[in-house]
Amino acid sequence: MKTRKRFSFNLVLRPEDKELNPYRFLPFSVPPGVRTIEIQYFYDKGEDNIIDLGLFDPRGSGFLNGLGFRGWSGSARNYVVISESWATPGYLAGPIHPGVWQVLLGLYKITNYCACEVHISLLDEPVKGESSVHLLPEKTGLFASGWLKGDLHCHTCHSDAEGTVEEVWAAARAKGLHFLAITDHNTVSHLSAVRELSKEHALILPGQEVTTYKGHANVFGLWDWVDFRCTKDEEISKICEFVHTRNGIFSINHPKTNGPNWEFSMNFAFDCIEVWQAFWHLNNSESLALWDSLLQKRRKVLALGGSDAHPRHVDHGHLLEWIGCPTVWVYTNDASLEGLFQAIKRGHISISACPHGPLIEIWLLQSQSKINQGEATDFAEGKLCARIYNGEGFYFRVISSKGLITQTRVTSNLWEWINDLDLAEQGYVRAELRVGLPGGISELAALSNPIWYRPWLESEEEA
Repeated sequence: MKTRKRFSFNLVLRPEDKELNPYRFLPFSVPPGVRTIEIQYFYDKGEDNIIDLGLFDPRGSGFLNGLGFRGWSGSARNYVVISESWATPGYLAGPIHPGVWQVLLGLYKITNYCACEVHISLLDEPVKGESSVHLLPEKTGLFASGWLKGDLHCHTCHSDAEGTVEEVWAAARAKGLHFLAITDHNTVSHLSAVRELSKEHALILPGQEVTTYKGHANVFGLWDWVDFRCTKDEEISKICEFVHTRNGIFSINHPKTNGPNWEFSMNFAFDCIEVWQAFWHLNNSESLALWDSLLQKRRKVLALGGSDAHPRHVDHGHLLEWIGCPTVWVYTNDASLEGLFQAIKRGHISISACPHGPLIEIWLLQSQSKINQGEATDFAEGKLCARIYNGEGFYFRVISSKGLITQTRVTSNLWEWINDLDLAEQGYVRAELRVGLPGGISELAALSNPIWYRPWLESEEEA
Protein backbone atom coordinates (compact mmCIF):
# COMPACT_ATOMS: atom_id res chain seq x y z
CA MET A 1 0.00 0.00 0.00
CA LYS A 2 1.53 3.27 -1.15
CA THR A 3 1.97 6.10 1.35
CA ARG A 4 1.11 9.46 -0.17
CA LYS A 5 2.34 11.68 2.65
CA ARG A 6 3.36 11.64 6.31
CA PHE A 7 3.03 14.21 9.10
CA SER A 8 4.64 14.20 12.52
CA PHE A 9 4.01 16.37 15.58
CA ASN A 10 6.31 16.47 18.60
CA LEU A 11 4.87 18.19 21.63
CA VAL A 12 5.85 18.94 25.18
CA LEU A 13 2.77 19.37 27.37
CA ARG A 14 2.54 20.79 30.87
CA PRO A 15 -0.27 21.24 33.41
CA GLU A 16 -0.71 24.88 32.38
CA ASP A 17 -1.52 23.72 28.82
CA LYS A 18 -4.46 21.75 30.15
CA GLU A 19 -5.58 24.67 32.29
CA LEU A 20 -5.50 26.96 29.25
CA ASN A 21 -7.52 24.51 27.10
CA PRO A 22 -7.72 20.72 27.59
CA TYR A 23 -8.53 20.20 23.89
CA ARG A 24 -5.73 20.74 21.38
CA PHE A 25 -6.08 20.48 17.60
CA LEU A 26 -3.28 19.35 15.28
CA PRO A 27 -4.19 20.33 11.68
CA PHE A 28 -2.92 18.48 8.59
CA SER A 29 -3.79 18.79 4.90
CA VAL A 30 -5.26 15.91 2.90
CA PRO A 31 -4.96 16.18 -0.92
CA PRO A 32 -7.48 14.66 -3.35
CA GLY A 33 -7.15 10.93 -3.98
CA VAL A 34 -6.30 9.82 -0.43
CA ARG A 35 -8.28 6.69 0.51
CA THR A 36 -7.03 5.94 4.04
CA ILE A 37 -5.65 7.83 7.03
CA GLU A 38 -3.56 6.12 9.72
CA ILE A 39 -2.82 7.83 13.03
CA GLN A 40 -0.45 6.65 15.72
CA TYR A 41 0.52 8.46 18.89
CA PHE A 42 2.79 7.93 21.86
CA TYR A 43 3.22 9.84 25.09
CA ASP A 44 5.03 9.59 28.41
CA LYS A 45 2.59 7.78 30.68
CA GLY A 46 4.74 8.24 33.74
CA GLU A 47 3.17 10.09 36.67
CA ASP A 48 -0.30 9.09 35.47
CA ASN A 49 -0.41 11.22 32.33
CA ILE A 50 -3.47 10.49 30.15
CA ILE A 51 -3.94 11.94 26.65
CA ASP A 52 -7.04 11.10 24.60
CA LEU A 53 -7.34 10.92 20.82
CA GLY A 54 -10.00 12.04 18.33
CA LEU A 55 -10.37 13.25 14.74
CA PHE A 56 -12.35 15.80 12.67
CA ASP A 57 -12.52 16.16 8.89
CA PRO A 58 -12.78 19.48 6.93
CA ARG A 59 -16.57 19.79 7.30
CA GLY A 60 -16.23 21.48 10.68
CA SER A 61 -15.03 21.14 14.27
CA GLY A 62 -16.82 23.99 16.03
CA PHE A 63 -18.45 23.54 19.44
CA LEU A 64 -21.96 22.09 18.94
CA ASN A 65 -21.33 22.33 15.21
CA GLY A 66 -18.91 19.47 14.70
CA LEU A 67 -20.18 18.21 11.35
CA GLY A 68 -16.72 16.88 10.63
CA PHE A 69 -16.58 14.54 13.65
CA ARG A 70 -14.90 11.29 12.55
CA GLY A 71 -14.21 9.58 15.84
CA TRP A 72 -12.90 9.40 19.38
CA SER A 73 -11.08 6.61 21.21
CA GLY A 74 -10.07 8.31 24.44
CA SER A 75 -6.85 6.71 25.63
CA ALA A 76 -7.98 3.17 24.70
CA ARG A 77 -5.99 2.98 21.43
CA ASN A 78 -2.67 4.38 20.20
CA TYR A 79 -3.27 3.40 16.55
CA VAL A 80 -6.40 4.09 14.47
CA VAL A 81 -7.38 3.79 10.81
CA ILE A 82 -10.07 5.69 8.90
CA SER A 83 -10.91 4.58 5.38
CA GLU A 84 -13.79 4.84 2.94
CA SER A 85 -15.46 1.55 3.85
CA TRP A 86 -13.97 0.64 7.25
CA ALA A 87 -12.65 2.37 10.35
CA THR A 88 -11.27 1.39 13.72
CA PRO A 89 -14.21 1.02 16.16
CA GLY A 90 -14.91 4.43 17.65
CA TYR A 91 -14.29 6.10 14.26
CA LEU A 92 -16.56 6.65 11.26
CA ALA A 93 -15.80 5.20 7.84
CA GLY A 94 -16.69 7.31 4.83
CA PRO A 95 -15.29 9.67 2.20
CA ILE A 96 -11.80 10.99 2.81
CA HIS A 97 -12.60 14.62 2.03
CA PRO A 98 -9.72 16.72 0.73
CA GLY A 99 -8.86 19.70 2.91
CA VAL A 100 -7.64 20.38 6.43
CA TRP A 101 -8.27 17.56 8.91
CA GLN A 102 -7.56 17.91 12.62
CA VAL A 103 -6.34 15.41 15.16
CA LEU A 104 -7.88 16.21 18.54
CA LEU A 105 -5.80 15.61 21.66
CA GLY A 106 -7.67 15.60 24.95
CA LEU A 107 -5.39 16.51 27.85
CA TYR A 108 -7.19 14.51 30.54
CA LYS A 109 -4.26 14.31 32.99
CA ILE A 110 -0.97 16.13 32.62
CA THR A 111 1.26 15.97 35.70
CA ASN A 112 4.36 18.13 35.49
CA TYR A 113 5.81 17.28 32.05
CA CYS A 114 4.65 15.06 29.18
CA ALA A 115 6.30 14.43 25.82
CA CYS A 116 3.89 13.41 23.06
CA GLU A 117 4.41 12.30 19.43
CA VAL A 118 1.68 12.04 16.78
CA HIS A 119 2.35 10.41 13.40
CA ILE A 120 -0.11 10.54 10.48
CA SER A 121 0.10 8.60 7.22
CA LEU A 122 -2.03 9.28 4.12
CA LEU A 123 -2.51 6.21 1.91
CA ASP A 124 -3.66 5.77 -1.68
CA GLU A 125 -5.63 2.57 -1.13
CA PRO A 126 -8.63 1.71 1.05
CA VAL A 127 -8.42 -0.87 3.85
CA LYS A 128 -10.96 -3.42 4.92
CA GLY A 129 -11.57 -4.94 8.31
CA GLU A 130 -13.95 -7.41 9.84
CA SER A 131 -15.00 -8.38 13.33
CA SER A 132 -15.72 -11.81 14.75
CA VAL A 133 -19.13 -12.14 16.37
CA HIS A 134 -19.81 -14.81 18.96
CA LEU A 135 -23.56 -15.05 19.49
CA LEU A 136 -25.02 -16.38 22.73
CA PRO A 137 -28.43 -18.05 23.21
CA GLU A 138 -31.38 -15.76 23.84
CA LYS A 139 -33.91 -15.85 26.64
CA THR A 140 -37.33 -14.29 26.30
CA GLY A 141 -40.40 -13.53 28.37
CA LEU A 142 -41.74 -10.66 30.45
CA PHE A 143 -41.22 -10.70 34.22
CA ALA A 144 -44.52 -8.86 34.76
CA SER A 145 -47.20 -7.66 32.39
CA GLY A 146 -46.21 -4.34 30.81
CA TRP A 147 -42.70 -4.28 32.31
CA LEU A 148 -39.61 -4.46 30.12
CA LYS A 149 -36.19 -4.88 31.71
CA GLY A 150 -32.88 -3.70 30.42
CA ASP A 151 -29.65 -1.78 30.95
CA LEU A 152 -29.21 1.91 30.11
CA HIS A 153 -25.42 2.15 30.37
CA CYS A 154 -22.86 -0.13 28.73
CA HIS A 155 -19.92 -0.04 26.35
CA THR A 156 -18.46 -1.94 23.40
CA CYS A 157 -15.27 -2.08 21.35
CA HIS A 158 -16.27 1.30 19.92
CA SER A 159 -14.86 2.94 23.06
CA ASP A 160 -12.84 1.43 25.92
CA ALA A 161 -14.40 -2.04 26.16
CA GLU A 162 -14.32 -5.26 24.16
CA GLY A 163 -17.10 -7.02 22.34
CA THR A 164 -19.02 -5.85 19.30
CA VAL A 165 -22.48 -4.33 19.46
CA GLU A 166 -23.84 -7.70 18.35
CA GLU A 167 -21.98 -9.57 21.09
CA VAL A 168 -23.07 -7.20 23.83
CA TRP A 169 -26.70 -7.35 22.68
CA ALA A 170 -26.55 -11.15 22.63
CA ALA A 171 -25.11 -11.18 26.15
CA ALA A 172 -27.96 -8.96 27.34
CA ARG A 173 -30.59 -11.18 25.72
CA ALA A 174 -28.97 -14.26 27.28
CA LYS A 175 -29.74 -12.70 30.67
CA GLY A 176 -33.37 -12.18 29.72
CA LEU A 177 -33.08 -8.43 29.15
CA HIS A 178 -35.51 -6.92 26.66
CA PHE A 179 -33.71 -3.67 25.86
CA LEU A 180 -30.32 -2.02 26.00
CA ALA A 181 -28.76 1.40 25.57
CA ILE A 182 -25.21 1.26 24.27
CA THR A 183 -23.49 4.46 25.39
CA ASP A 184 -19.96 4.48 24.04
CA HIS A 185 -17.75 7.40 25.03
CA ASN A 186 -17.95 10.50 22.82
CA THR A 187 -18.67 8.62 19.60
CA VAL A 188 -21.53 7.36 17.45
CA SER A 189 -19.62 4.77 15.43
CA HIS A 190 -21.58 2.01 17.20
CA LEU A 191 -24.91 3.33 15.91
CA SER A 192 -24.60 1.80 12.44
CA ALA A 193 -24.63 -1.66 14.03
CA VAL A 194 -27.49 -0.57 16.30
CA ARG A 195 -29.52 0.44 13.23
CA GLU A 196 -28.91 -2.93 11.61
CA LEU A 197 -30.01 -4.83 14.70
CA SER A 198 -33.06 -2.59 14.99
CA LYS A 199 -34.19 -3.90 11.61
CA GLU A 200 -34.44 -7.28 13.36
CA HIS A 201 -36.63 -5.70 16.09
CA ALA A 202 -33.83 -5.40 18.64
CA LEU A 203 -34.74 -2.83 21.30
CA ILE A 204 -31.46 -0.92 21.45
CA LEU A 205 -31.76 2.77 22.26
CA PRO A 206 -29.29 5.07 20.48
CA GLY A 207 -27.01 6.47 23.14
CA GLN A 208 -23.72 8.23 23.80
CA GLU A 209 -21.83 8.88 27.01
CA VAL A 210 -20.80 12.54 26.86
CA THR A 211 -17.46 12.15 28.62
CA THR A 212 -15.97 15.45 29.75
CA TYR A 213 -13.12 16.09 32.15
CA LYS A 214 -15.58 17.42 34.75
CA GLY A 215 -18.18 14.67 34.63
CA HIS A 216 -20.05 12.23 32.42
CA ALA A 217 -23.62 12.22 31.12
CA ASN A 218 -25.64 9.78 29.03
CA VAL A 219 -27.69 11.02 26.10
CA PHE A 220 -30.53 8.84 24.82
CA GLY A 221 -32.65 9.00 21.70
CA LEU A 222 -30.27 10.80 19.31
CA TRP A 223 -28.67 9.32 16.21
CA ASP A 224 -26.49 12.44 15.85
CA TRP A 225 -23.14 12.98 17.53
CA VAL A 226 -23.25 15.15 20.67
CA ASP A 227 -20.29 17.40 21.49
CA PHE A 228 -18.36 16.77 24.70
CA ARG A 229 -15.72 19.52 24.55
CA CYS A 230 -16.83 21.68 27.43
CA THR A 231 -15.20 23.02 30.57
CA LYS A 232 -17.73 25.62 31.78
CA ASP A 233 -21.19 25.41 33.35
CA GLU A 234 -22.77 27.40 30.53
CA GLU A 235 -21.27 25.01 27.97
CA ILE A 236 -22.69 21.84 29.54
CA SER A 237 -26.04 23.64 29.75
CA LYS A 238 -25.84 24.37 26.01
CA ILE A 239 -25.12 20.70 25.31
CA CYS A 240 -28.22 19.76 27.30
CA GLU A 241 -30.26 22.30 25.29
CA PHE A 242 -28.84 20.80 22.08
CA VAL A 243 -30.10 17.38 23.19
CA HIS A 244 -33.53 18.71 24.13
CA THR A 245 -34.02 20.49 20.79
CA ARG A 246 -33.61 17.06 19.21
CA ASN A 247 -36.09 15.46 21.60
CA GLY A 248 -33.40 13.54 23.49
CA ILE A 249 -32.87 12.71 27.16
CA PHE A 250 -29.92 14.06 29.17
CA SER A 251 -28.89 12.08 32.27
CA ILE A 252 -26.02 12.90 34.65
CA ASN A 253 -23.91 9.79 35.31
CA HIS A 254 -22.47 8.35 38.53
CA PRO A 255 -22.15 11.58 40.60
CA LYS A 256 -20.10 9.96 43.37
CA THR A 257 -16.61 9.22 44.57
CA ASN A 258 -14.68 7.36 41.83
CA GLY A 259 -17.64 7.76 39.48
CA PRO A 260 -15.92 9.96 38.30
CA ASN A 261 -17.91 12.62 40.09
CA TRP A 262 -19.89 15.49 38.58
CA GLU A 263 -18.03 18.82 38.93
CA PHE A 264 -20.30 21.05 36.86
CA SER A 265 -23.19 22.98 38.38
CA MET A 266 -26.58 21.27 38.41
CA ASN A 267 -28.43 24.52 37.73
CA PHE A 268 -29.68 23.49 34.31
CA ALA A 269 -32.62 21.48 33.03
CA PHE A 270 -31.23 17.94 32.88
CA ASP A 271 -33.78 15.12 32.88
CA CYS A 272 -32.32 12.29 34.93
CA ILE A 273 -29.56 11.25 37.27
CA GLU A 274 -27.89 7.85 37.46
CA VAL A 275 -28.42 6.98 41.12
CA TRP A 276 -27.24 3.38 40.76
CA GLN A 277 -24.18 2.52 38.68
CA ALA A 278 -22.80 -1.04 38.71
CA PHE A 279 -22.91 -2.77 42.11
CA TRP A 280 -24.63 -0.96 44.98
CA HIS A 281 -21.66 -0.95 47.37
CA LEU A 282 -19.58 1.13 44.91
CA ASN A 283 -20.47 4.46 46.55
CA ASN A 284 -23.97 4.56 45.08
CA SER A 285 -25.37 5.75 48.41
CA GLU A 286 -23.72 9.09 47.55
CA SER A 287 -25.63 9.32 44.25
CA LEU A 288 -28.89 8.41 45.95
CA ALA A 289 -28.34 11.06 48.64
CA LEU A 290 -27.64 13.66 45.93
CA TRP A 291 -30.87 12.73 44.13
CA ASP A 292 -32.79 13.00 47.40
CA SER A 293 -31.34 16.48 47.94
CA LEU A 294 -32.52 17.53 44.46
CA LEU A 295 -36.00 16.17 45.20
CA GLN A 296 -36.04 18.16 48.43
CA LYS A 297 -35.27 21.26 46.37
CA ARG A 298 -38.41 20.58 44.30
CA ARG A 299 -36.53 19.38 41.23
CA LYS A 300 -38.47 16.96 39.01
CA VAL A 301 -35.50 14.75 38.20
CA LEU A 302 -35.90 11.06 37.34
CA ALA A 303 -33.71 8.29 38.73
CA LEU A 304 -31.95 5.92 36.33
CA GLY A 305 -29.53 3.05 36.76
CA GLY A 306 -26.99 1.30 34.57
CA SER A 307 -24.25 -1.29 34.82
CA ASP A 308 -21.61 0.82 33.04
CA ALA A 309 -20.34 -2.57 31.89
CA HIS A 310 -17.04 -2.60 30.00
CA PRO A 311 -16.94 -6.22 28.75
CA ARG A 312 -13.70 -8.09 28.22
CA HIS A 313 -13.10 -11.18 26.08
CA VAL A 314 -12.09 -14.34 27.90
CA ASP A 315 -11.52 -17.91 26.69
CA HIS A 316 -13.35 -19.11 23.58
CA GLY A 317 -14.56 -15.64 22.67
CA HIS A 318 -17.00 -15.29 25.54
CA LEU A 319 -17.48 -11.96 27.29
CA LEU A 320 -16.78 -11.25 30.92
CA GLU A 321 -19.40 -8.62 31.80
CA TRP A 322 -21.92 -7.47 34.40
CA ILE A 323 -24.69 -6.24 32.10
CA GLY A 324 -27.98 -5.86 33.98
CA CYS A 325 -26.41 -5.06 37.36
CA PRO A 326 -28.45 -3.05 38.12
CA THR A 327 -31.49 -3.61 35.91
CA VAL A 328 -33.80 -0.81 34.78
CA TRP A 329 -37.49 -1.70 34.46
CA VAL A 330 -39.73 0.36 32.18
CA TYR A 331 -43.52 0.04 32.11
CA THR A 332 -45.03 0.34 28.64
CA ASN A 333 -47.79 -1.25 26.64
CA ASP A 334 -45.92 -0.42 23.42
CA ALA A 335 -42.89 -2.69 23.18
CA SER A 336 -41.34 -0.73 20.31
CA LEU A 337 -38.25 1.46 20.41
CA GLU A 338 -40.40 4.60 20.37
CA GLY A 339 -42.75 3.20 23.02
CA LEU A 340 -39.80 2.36 25.26
CA PHE A 341 -38.25 5.80 24.78
CA GLN A 342 -41.50 7.64 25.57
CA ALA A 343 -42.06 5.54 28.70
CA ILE A 344 -38.58 6.48 29.93
CA LYS A 345 -39.34 10.16 29.30
CA ARG A 346 -42.54 9.80 31.35
CA GLY A 347 -40.60 8.29 34.23
CA HIS A 348 -42.34 4.91 34.30
CA ILE A 349 -39.11 3.43 35.65
CA SER A 350 -37.97 1.24 38.53
CA ILE A 351 -34.50 -0.10 39.28
CA SER A 352 -33.45 -3.44 40.79
CA ALA A 353 -30.18 -5.07 41.73
CA CYS A 354 -30.27 -7.60 38.86
CA PRO A 355 -32.52 -9.04 36.14
CA HIS A 356 -34.22 -11.32 38.68
CA GLY A 357 -35.54 -8.35 40.60
CA PRO A 358 -36.95 -7.58 43.03
CA LEU A 359 -39.32 -5.27 41.14
CA ILE A 360 -41.22 -2.48 42.88
CA GLU A 361 -44.01 -0.34 41.41
CA ILE A 362 -46.15 2.37 42.97
CA TRP A 363 -49.19 4.36 41.84
CA LEU A 364 -51.69 6.76 43.32
CA LEU A 365 -55.45 6.22 43.03
CA GLN A 366 -57.44 9.46 43.05
CA SER A 367 -61.16 9.09 42.38
CA GLN A 368 -61.22 7.52 38.89
CA SER A 369 -57.63 8.41 38.06
CA LYS A 370 -54.40 6.42 38.33
CA ILE A 371 -51.17 8.41 38.69
CA ASN A 372 -48.09 6.35 37.84
CA GLN A 373 -44.59 6.76 39.22
CA GLY A 374 -42.67 9.45 37.38
CA GLU A 375 -45.79 11.62 37.04
CA ALA A 376 -47.16 14.69 38.82
CA THR A 377 -50.75 15.40 39.84
CA ASP A 378 -52.81 18.40 40.91
CA PHE A 379 -54.98 16.35 43.28
CA ALA A 380 -53.86 16.28 46.87
CA GLU A 381 -55.41 13.14 48.36
CA GLY A 382 -55.66 9.54 47.31
CA LYS A 383 -54.57 6.01 48.05
CA LEU A 384 -50.92 5.11 47.56
CA CYS A 385 -50.58 1.57 46.19
CA ALA A 386 -47.51 -0.62 45.83
CA ARG A 387 -46.86 -4.02 44.31
CA ILE A 388 -43.66 -5.99 44.90
CA TYR A 389 -42.50 -8.91 42.77
CA ASN A 390 -39.93 -11.39 44.07
CA GLY A 391 -39.28 -9.32 47.18
CA GLU A 392 -40.08 -11.59 50.14
CA GLY A 393 -37.96 -10.71 53.17
CA PHE A 394 -36.96 -7.22 52.01
CA TYR A 395 -38.03 -4.06 53.82
CA PHE A 396 -40.48 -1.83 51.96
CA ARG A 397 -39.95 1.87 52.67
CA VAL A 398 -41.85 4.96 51.54
CA ILE A 399 -39.92 8.25 51.54
CA SER A 400 -41.24 11.77 50.99
CA SER A 401 -40.04 15.34 51.38
CA LYS A 402 -40.62 14.76 55.12
CA GLY A 403 -38.30 11.76 55.19
CA LEU A 404 -39.17 8.11 55.92
CA ILE A 405 -42.94 7.80 56.41
CA THR A 406 -43.49 4.02 56.17
CA GLN A 407 -41.39 0.92 56.74
CA THR A 408 -42.64 -2.66 56.76
CA ARG A 409 -41.38 -6.11 55.83
CA VAL A 410 -42.48 -7.80 52.59
CA THR A 411 -44.02 -11.18 53.46
CA SER A 412 -44.47 -12.83 50.05
CA ASN A 413 -43.03 -12.79 46.53
CA LEU A 414 -46.17 -11.16 45.16
CA TRP A 415 -47.03 -8.56 47.78
CA GLU A 416 -49.36 -5.58 47.69
CA TRP A 417 -49.76 -2.61 49.99
CA ILE A 418 -52.24 0.31 50.08
CA ASN A 419 -52.57 3.31 52.36
CA ASP A 420 -54.21 6.75 52.44
CA LEU A 421 -51.93 9.59 51.37
CA ASP A 422 -52.09 13.36 51.60
CA LEU A 423 -49.71 14.20 48.75
CA ALA A 424 -50.03 17.94 49.39
CA GLU A 425 -48.47 17.42 52.80
CA GLN A 426 -45.72 15.10 51.55
CA GLY A 427 -44.79 16.92 48.31
CA TYR A 428 -43.69 13.69 46.66
CA VAL A 429 -43.37 10.00 47.52
CA ARG A 430 -40.96 7.37 46.31
CA ALA A 431 -40.47 3.77 47.42
CA GLU A 432 -37.54 1.43 47.88
CA LEU A 433 -36.66 -2.07 49.08
CA ARG A 434 -33.77 -2.59 51.46
CA VAL A 435 -31.94 -5.67 52.68
CA GLY A 436 -32.35 -6.48 56.36
CA LEU A 437 -29.00 -7.25 58.00
CA PRO A 438 -28.10 -8.05 61.63
CA GLY A 439 -26.60 -4.59 62.01
CA GLY A 440 -29.71 -2.90 60.65
CA ILE A 441 -31.37 -2.17 57.31
CA SER A 442 -28.70 -1.51 54.74
CA GLU A 443 -28.12 -2.29 51.08
CA LEU A 444 -30.61 -1.13 48.45
CA ALA A 445 -32.38 -3.88 46.48
CA ALA A 446 -34.91 -1.89 44.43
CA LEU A 447 -36.13 1.65 43.84
CA SER A 448 -39.12 3.39 42.25
CA ASN A 449 -39.38 6.86 40.79
CA PRO A 450 -41.48 9.43 42.66
CA ILE A 451 -45.03 10.63 42.31
CA TRP A 452 -45.09 14.44 42.70
CA TYR A 453 -47.70 16.93 43.84
CA ARG A 454 -47.51 19.52 41.04
CA PRO A 455 -48.40 22.64 43.12
CA TRP A 456 -45.59 21.69 45.53
CA LEU A 457 -43.14 21.42 42.62
CA GLU A 458 -44.16 24.83 41.35
CA SER A 459 -43.90 26.52 44.75
CA GLU A 460 -40.85 28.75 45.24
CA GLU A 461 -40.55 27.83 48.92
CA GLU A 462 -38.01 25.05 49.44
CA ALA A 463 -38.82 22.09 51.68
